[in-house]
Amino acid sequence: MDAAARFELEGFVVRVRGGEKPAGLQRALAERIALAAREERVLAERFEFEGCALWLKGDHLPGKARWRHSLWSAAGRATPREREFERLNWLRRRLFRAPEPIACGAARAGVIVRYQFLCLAALGPHEPLSSAWARAGALERAAWSDELARELARLHALHVVHRNLFLRNVLVDRTPTPASGDPRRLILIDPWRAGAPLPRRGVDYDLGALLLDAVGLWSADELARWFARYFEQRRAQSAPTNAEQLLARAAQRRIELARRARVTAPEWNVAAALARLERGVE
Repeated sequence: MDAAARFELEGFVVRVRGGEKPAGLQRALAERIALAAREERVLAERFEFEGCALWLKGDHLPGKARWRHSLWSAAGRATPREREFERLNWLRRRLFRAPEPIACGAARAGVIVRYQFLCLAALGPHEPLSSAWARAGALERAAWSDELARELARLHALHVVHRNLFLRNVLVDRTPTPASGDPRRLILIDPWRAGAPLPRRGVDYDLGALLLDAVGLWSADELARWFARYFEQRRAQSAPTNAEQLLARAAQRRIELARRARVTAPEWNVAAALARLERGVE
């Protein structure tokens, strides 16, 4: 990551990483962040800077997380928003559709991280897949389903897990579809937890998060179609996986995620899903 620019503002030391594009943006960001940190405001706002449309999100690290991340930061580990900056760049270098990260950083009082932020290039018209799905027709749903299966299989074949793959973190690009060029419509966001698979935080975790949102929103046939395309893509990318074992683990992760979020998850039968998958769904 680029070296940080350092600013002392509003009683905080604000470090801005990511380069100066356009000129003066680092100070403008530092001033916004220092004021938000002093007023204890969460930021989620679009703003213009020298003709560039940007999106800025900033927040506190609550409770024990503040001390934990402050200690990790002192040891050289990036904050969550700084990690998100790095993960988005990783995705874009590998041609996944993701927002363009512009800058990131943190505001500190002494050695304590008081605030963290990420600045992105603003997206065009878009909406979460979770809300777009309910109003879409069958053909549009099928296209999104196939695209998500391809992209997630490709990510997993690279031995990377998103770890935040709820449908609200998959955006549908609502700008007009280009006549030529990249036809993809889905954009991956919020990948700050992304990384190599870990026990109980591997591919099954991504599928569990997807299922937590999709069961009850997608029909049984739509789920079967998605899994069929996903496993096809894993085989095509020389990274096959056992469907029965993976779905059983994903179902368990789904239950754990529902408990953590304190939501009631609709029943989902793994055996029935496997039977439907084996029969094949077009």
